[in-house]
Amino acid sequence: MDWDRGTWLVAVGAVMLAVAAGGGFVVFDSEYVHELRNDSAAFDASTEGHLHYANLSKRGQTVVDRTIERGEYVVEREGETAPEFMYIDDGVGRYVIQRTGRAYEITTHREGPGMGLLWFPAMLVLLPLGMAGAACVVAGIVLVAFDAYQRRTADLPPAED
Repeated sequence: MDWDRGTWLVAVGAVMLAVAAGGGFVVFDSEYVHELRNDSAAFDASTEGHLHYANLSKRGQTVVDRTIERGEYVVEREGETAPEFMYIDDGVGRYVIQRTGRAYEITTHREGPGMGLLWFPAMLVLLPLGMAGAACVVAGIVLVAFDAYQRRTADLPPAED
């Protein structure tokens, strides 16, 4: 197959457009969020969602400790979550944990997965790349059309007067 300049420009432009379009979007992983809402909540062992710290799994205790220390604790893998807690996509799980005689209200939820645009600095590269790709495609199409026109007119016999 004989590739002329126009065909090469179309191919290069198409690749540039694909990179610009595909590179602008990313898929975000899920995040499991734990937030400390109240560090002096009322604990009632007979109420659902009220748990004793000592009865939590090792991961559950780690999650509670870090949430209390930091105010918010986020993990990215489900394996790092507490099996005692629910992580709701469109709502909030609410728990009151009694630890060393004090009750802490902790909420949990899940964010993602989702898609979105890359941050602004990356778009400063991708936008010009896409514009250059579009220009290459247009220029390539013009060259291919002009080349086809030249070939067609070159094969015609000279006009008679």
